[in-house]
Parts: sequence; C-alpha cells; structure tokens
Amino acid sequence: MKTKLLFMLLLFLCVSTAWGQSKSISGKVTSTTDNEPVIGASVVVKGTTNGTITDFDGNFTLSADANSTLVISFVGYVTQEIALSGNTSVNVLLKEDTQMLDDVVVIGYGTQKKADLSSSIAVLDTKELSKVPGGLSAGLQSSVAGVQVTNGRVRIRGVGSINNTDPLYVVDGMIGGVVPDESNIASIQVLKDAASCAIYGARGANGVIMITTKRGTSGDVKVDYDGYVGWKGLSHDVEMLNGQELAELINEEMYNADPNRTDYLTALSDPAAIGEGYNMMDILKRTAFYQKHNLAVSGGSDKANFRINTTYSTDQPVFIREDYKNYGIQFISDFTKGKLKLGETVTINRNLHDWSDCKILGAQKWSSTLPIYDDSHPTGFAGAGNGTDCGNPVAESYMNWNKGEGTTINGNIWATYEIIPGLKYKFNMGVDMYRYMVQNYIADYSIGYENHTPDEYKMSSTKTNRFLYENTLSYDKTFGKHSINALIGVTSEETKGLGHNGGARAMPSPDILILGSTQDDASKVVGSSVSRSSMFSLLGRVNYSYDSKYMLTFNFRRDGSSNFSKNNRYGNFPSFSAAWRISQEKFMKNLTWISDLKLRGSWGMLGNSNISPYQYQSTVNFAQMWYYLNDSKVTGALPTTPANPDVKWETQYSTDLGLDLSVLDSRLLFTVDYYYKKTKDMLIQVPISFSAGYMGNFPTLNAGSIENKGWEFALTYRDHIGDFDYSVTGNLSTVKNKVLDLGTNNAIFAANSVTKTAVGKSIGQFWGYVTDGLYRTQAQLDEDKKFAPNAQLGDVRFKDLDKDGELTDEDKDYIGNPIPDFTYGLSLDARYKTGFGDVDFSMIWQGSQGNDIFNYSRVDNEGMHHYYNNTKEVLNRYRAEDLTFVNPISGVTTFYPKNTDTDIPRAVIGDPNQNRKLSDRYVEDGSYLRLKALTLGYTFPKVFLSRFGIEHLRLYVGAKNLLTITSYKGYDPEVGDQDRYSGKNLTRGVDGMSLWDPTFPNTREFYMGLQLTF
Repeated sequence: MKTKLLFMLLLFLCVSTAWGQSKSISGKVTSTTDNEPVIGASVVVKGTTNGTITDFDGNFTLSADANSTLVISFVGYVTQEIALSGNTSVNVLLKEDTQMLDDVVVIGYGTQKKADLSSSIAVLDTKELSKVPGGLSAGLQSSVAGVQVTNGRVRIRGVGSINNTDPLYVVDGMIGGVVPDESNIASIQVLKDAASCAIYGARGANGVIMITTKRGTSGDVKVDYDGYVGWKGLSHDVEMLNGQELAELINEEMYNADPNRTDYLTALSDPAAIGEGYNMMDILKRTAFYQKHNLAVSGGSDKANFRINTTYSTDQPVFIREDYKNYGIQFISDFTKGKLKLGETVTINRNLHDWSDCKILGAQKWSSTLPIYDDSHPTGFAGAGNGTDCGNPVAESYMNWNKGEGTTINGNIWATYEIIPGLKYKFNMGVDMYRYMVQNYIADYSIGYENHTPDEYKMSSTKTNRFLYENTLSYDKTFGKHSINALIGVTSEETKGLGHNGGARAMPSPDILILGSTQDDASKVVGSSVSRSSMFSLLGRVNYSYDSKYMLTFNFRRDGSSNFSKNNRYGNFPSFSAAWRISQEKFMKNLTWISDLKLRGSWGMLGNSNISPYQYQSTVNFAQMWYYLNDSKVTGALPTTPANPDVKWETQYSTDLGLDLSVLDSRLLFTVDYYYKKTKDMLIQVPISFSAGYMGNFPTLNAGSIENKGWEFALTYRDHIGDFDYSVTGNLSTVKNKVLDLGTNNAIFAANSVTKTAVGKSIGQFWGYVTDGLYRTQAQLDEDKKFAPNAQLGDVRFKDLDKDGELTDEDKDYIGNPIPDFTYGLSLDARYKTGFGDVDFSMIWQGSQGNDIFNYSRVDNEGMHHYYNNTKEVLNRYRAEDLTFVNPISGVTTFYPKNTDTDIPRAVIGDPNQNRKLSDRYVEDGSYLRLKALTLGYTFPKVFLSRFGIEHLRLYVGAKNLLTITSYKGYDPEVGDQDRYSGKNLTRGVDGMSLWDPTFPNTREFYMGLQLTF
C-alpha cells in the first residue's frame, strides 16, 4: 500500500513539473531595417530540435519551458538568442547582417574566415548578378579589380602565356563545373594570386573562379521564380554609302585611274537616278528578342534539404537566321546523419543552336547599286554585278543551314565524416559528360559569281566523359589564441573523347539527308577521332592563425599529366602567404575610426599544361592518305607532328603584396594589390625546316618567358540616410605585359599578318607599315619616287624606315598594342524604403584606357580600289583640285569639290600605290567608357503580399550598353580575339578580319523582369 501511494505521489509531482515547464510561447519577428515581418525565420529552443518558423505576419507559436532560451535566425540577419525568463510572449527585432556573407569565403577545398585570409581573393557580391542579363560576366568585368572581360573571354591579371589563359571554374567543389544560372548562385570568389590558386596546381595558373550554388534550407517548401524578357540591337552602326554615293565614288575611281577612259559602267552613269539604292545590312539586321525563366523549389529540415532549379531560355542574335534555346535542370540536396553528411549537385543542360553562315562583312561589300532579290531567278535572289564579284550574303544565309545539339551532364556527389572532433574525411566524385552533334547543309545553287553544285551535307558528333575522384582529410582545431587548419588529399581525373564525322555531296533531296543515299559515292568522306588524357595529384595545405592577428598559409600540389612523357610528367607547385592584422594590435586600439587594417603578401608557383596531347610522341594522320602500288590503291599514313620527349610543364612564379583597410565602422573599404607574375618554360611551337616533312606542324618546346605586373585598387563606400541606403564601388587595374624570351624564335607572327609577338614587347602587338599622312606636294612625290613610283597627290605616304629606297617588310614596325594601360569600373546602388514598398536603382559603368584596335574591316571598307561598297568615311576623301566630271555614256555631270584637309586618301581603281597596305592608318584608339547597365526596380511591401501568400515580389526594368563614349569607328570597342575558340592570345584587338568575324559586337538591350517567392 505504501508503495502504491509513493508511486502516485511521484507521478503527480512529475506531471505537475512537466505542466509547469511546458508552456505556449508566442511572438513576432520583424526586421529593424524596414519594420516588416520576417517571414520564414527559424525559431528553435536552444539545445533542442524543438522549433518552428514564422508565418506570413512574422508570428510564431511553440511549446517550451518558460525559462528556456530561443534562437532566432534568418538568412541575411544576425542570429539572436532570447532568454524567456518566464515570459510567454516576445517580440524579436532582427538586424540585417551586412558582414555575414563576407565573413566566410570559399577557398580551394574548404572555407576560411575573410579576416584570416592572407592571399588575394576578391568576393563578387551576388547582388551584381541581378542587375543585368548576363550578370556574371558584367559583374566580373565591372566590379572585380584585375579581371578583364572582352567578347566573352575572361582574363585575370593579364596574359601569362601565348597558350590558353582562361581561368578555372570550380562549382560546388567540382573542377570544371557548369556555371549555374545567375539566379541560383549563392557566392562567387575570384582567386587571383598563387597562394590562393596553388591548391589547384596546373589548372590554377590563370586564376580560379569559385562558385557556390544556392541550396535548400530548413522550413516549408519555397518556390522562387526569376525571369526576364528583353530586346536588343546593335549599339552602334557602321554607315555604308547609298547607291548614288557609291556610283559617284566608282566613277571618280575610274576617272583617277585614267581621265581619258570611256568604259564607264552604264548602270552607274546617272548616280542621282539610283538614289538610295539597296542596303543589305538592313536586311540582315533585326531587333532580336531573348528571354530567360528560372523556377526553383526548395525546402527541408536541419537534417535533410533539397533545391531543384529549372531554366528555360531563348536568344536571338541581332543578325537573321540564328537562334539559341537552352533547357536546364539542377538537383541539389544535403543530408545529415550523425557525423555523416552527404550532398550532391547535378546539372543537366540541353542546348540547341540553329545558324547560317551570315557573312556580315561580306554584306558591307555588296554594291548598294544592286538589288538583293530577283524574282526571275529560281532561288529568288540576285547575283553580283556592276563590277563586283562577291556572293550575296542574304542568299547564302538562306541557302545553307547548320544545326547543333548539345547535352551536358555535370555535377558531383560528396560525403564527409567527422572521425573525431575537428578531423574530417571527405570523398568527392565529379562527372562531366558532354554530347554534341552538328549538321551542316549547303544547297545546290548558282547565283551570279557564286556557284555551289552539287549540294553538300556533313554531320559530326563528339562525346567526352570526364570523371574526377578526390579524397581529402582535414583537421580544424582552435586552442587558446591559436587556430590551425590542415588539409591533405589525393585526386585523380580522366577524360576520354570520341568523335565521328561524315559527309557527302549530291544528295537526292534537301529533305533526304542520308549519307548512304548520295548520288556520288566518290564524294563520301568519313573520319573519326579518339582522345584520352588524365591527371593525378597530391595536395596539402596548412593555415595557421594566432589571435586572428598573424596568419600563415602553406599550399602544395604535385600534378602528374598525361600530356608529358614519364621524364617530365610531374610538376610541383608550392605557395606561401602571410598576413598581419595591424588593427588587432594594442597600439591601434585608440584609432577607433579604423575598423580593420591588414597587410598581406604571398609567393607561389603555378603550372600550365594546356597544349595538345601527345606532343612528346610523333603523331600520324591516316585521313585521305593513299598511294598506288602496282596500279592498286593502298592506304598510307603521313607523320603530322614531330616528337619532343623533353617537353615539360610551363611554370609561373607569382608574387603579391596587398593591403586591406576598413574605416568608419566598415562604411569605407579599400583594397590595394601589387602583383608580379613571371612565366618560364613557356610552351611554344618552334619552326623547323619543311624538308622534315611534317605538313607545317612544328614541335612544341619549352622556349619562352613572359612577365606581367600591375596594380589593383578597389574602393567601396556604403551608408544610409534614414530610409535611403546607398553604396558606391569603384575599381581600377593596371597590367604591363612583356615577353622576356622566345628561345630560338626571334618572333611569332600570327596568321592574320597583323600581330607579332617578340622579345621586349607585349604579346600580340600590331605590326605593319608606318605612314606619314598623305602626299600633299610634288616635292614629297619627287622625294619618294624611288620606292613609291605610282604615287600621286592624295595617296598614302609610307615611311622607308631602313632608308634603302625600297618599301619592303624590313620597313614594318610596331604600330599598336591591344593591351590597355588600365581598366576600371564603377557601380552605384541605392534603395529607398517607403510605406508602399522599396524602390531600388543600380548603375554600372565600365571602361578601358590606352588599348589599340586594328580595324581590319577598313582595309576594304575604306579601300576605294574596286567596285565594292565603302563606309561613309570616304565621303571625306582627298581631291587635289575641283573636278567637273561629264559621264561619256549618259552625259550626266557630277561636280567633285576640292578637298585637301583630310586624312582619307584619294579614290583610284586598282590602288596603284597600294594604299591598302596593312599600316598604322587602320590602328585606332580602343579606349572607351560604357554605361554597362541601368536598372530600376520596385519591391512590394511584405504586409501587402502576405494577404496573397507571397513572400517577395520585385519588378524591374533596365537597359544594357545604353551609352558608350569612344572614338572607335567600328561596331564596338570591346574587341576580343580572332582565335578565341582555341584560347590562344596572339590575335587580340583585331576587328573585322573575316567575313563572319568572331569579334562579335556588344548589343544595346532593354529588358524587364520579375522576381517572385512564395
């Protein structure tokens, strides 16, 4: 009986105690920034998994001990702990954490507090990505010091090699990962010096761009939509002569060649009757439309979360007969089970590209006196005439087509396990699978001077599989004021490729494109290719920090590449860095206006193995190689590349000194860096005698050295005045590039005949004849008669630099440099909070100063030597005297006034003085200042949106490339590489060289978009 009574008493006491401890706790979470409710904030009882999230009004309710402590957190805000102290109702004010995203930055194979960094790493604020379509490229170009972006090519701290210098992209730890849509990027870091890049060894020589994607978070399922539509056109047009102007030009050209001639073109004998004529460029151009839509679904708990991103986009370039489509889906998840954590990021992209060979520069040559269409022709298009012999680019655009289809599966899965506190093992496996098929068709047609008979069909496919395996062990420990982080790892990577191609002519029909159905078996062509490369690496890093005051870092990586023979297969790449946070010293404590001051320095070695594989072996080509033996056709082979078994790593030595300063409660931030990079044993092809029989291919040798040095400055000021927040960020970068050695080569000439790379000069400087204006007096003609016998007043006067009385290649000199003296960017952001929502405004300016452009298109477009069209610049052409011309065919009189105050030469058919020689007259100042983006947005108030179950809604409109201040005459001063697809750096700054020039101009765009979360 006593036992039962004791049990009942204990049970009553337990129930009473439990009833007393567990109470209903309620409250509201609001933002100190705008007093709006914080929707979806996490409210958890400290030390437990008991928690909830706030509703659309910021309210929450949960059961908890009235004496417990609540932990309230939300992305972008400072986490708070609130002791209830017996209260059952609390109101929480969360403060925005402007420093939080900057506190920890992603580095190679890990993260590190920004305050403890001892190397040069720039953080690109993700808000820059939403300012403009293509925000990643625009942000890197305008907001990160030391990064130059031209025509899609990204360079970090100059060009350290004539080989590929594109940076390495690492996405969620996946080397060579697919760059996600801007809407799905959580953070971006740019690793610029050897200390930060050495952990990636050979692939880090050109800098590393680290991207972390947004991941799922604890709480209810969330849906995010981010989409925009836009329209674009050329930001600047190159005006061509109309029909009347061209006819008058051609008549003058013919007269200047022979005043007594009578064989003028009848069609051009009455220029005024021709009038405006025909403008082919207007037909090829269009106002293009583009769109992108991103839909993401995310959610989960503290133990498991997910995010699924989907993307759909279309894009029309500004010239006809070309379209892009992209479909993408990305799967992201994270799981935690005790000490085990698992995660994955997998992206699947499908790209479709339809295009035709739209010869833009060919269209500029088309005579504006000629019609473009001809209803009597089977194709409906007109052929060339009136003295011209070129094709009809509009016809070509419709008489051929190309279709490309690409599929990419890229991503990684990883697992970490904490063996003991601070000691973690991580396994990371990456997969990169790429499939691409392209079809090309040219119809059977004959239009004027252009004949293509019979038709032709080609197709090819490429398949590559890349697998990455990484095993790392990390240890993180803090004891007292000492903090140490160590990492060791081993990685391996293998890439296999397989390609097929085939083609034939004389197809039975444009609708039956089956190679086996060709009516000309002899036209069949078939080929295949196989490639394989691999890399094996050992890596290690030690970070040490004392009291967040003194920091040291040591990195080491040993890479082995199949691109080199066993004798030189491995390269070692160490780096060291140190930093001193002076602001943490006692003698700085009275300087309260200094928030943070840090000095840092680094030194390291990086490598480059970006050469074609098998350079240490001789390669043989079997394609279409045969010979006859005893009247029988026998398949043969021909050596294509000579072997160099001693080829080894290209090595870069890098030094960086920097200062980081933060003052006025971190409202003003300043960073300055000086860097010096020297590349040794540069991999270059050294010419050998053609008698060696290697089809013009040369062996790759380690025979070059290049240096780059420069300064980087970045300054940010941010503050708020009442409800008005604003920030201004500017940056400026310089680079000096110099070739120190090219082995036995005196110089490397690019295939464009314009650029030359030589010792003592920069990579790819312009090379050509030097001019001295125009011939304006008879005395000048007499003086140069020996080497300019055909010159007349108004012709270009070239300089005989070697004074030998002849104009030869020995008279060429350096005439320009495509590398700018400095580049700069300026970004302005402002936001005004009102009672009816937030209004935001952003503006990006970006520019380049001191670089030259070789405007190759002017060689023909200002040539005045043929019957082709020319730009309106030639209306200012030279004439020594007034000319009254009476056309002998029509009797029509045309008056040409005297014009000697000009630098445009005279017009003369045949160009007897060769005024079109590649010379400095085509070199222009490429400096520019551009309003890159201008965006105005409106965000609806949360109180209003909560009525509809919506968390966030922002509308915005904007413009891109709205204004460009430049003296450059071409389409766009942001001129990249002619050889941009191979990644080489010998042809920078040459614009308009080929008929479908790859240095495609930037476009002026107008767009509007919507961002929605519910």
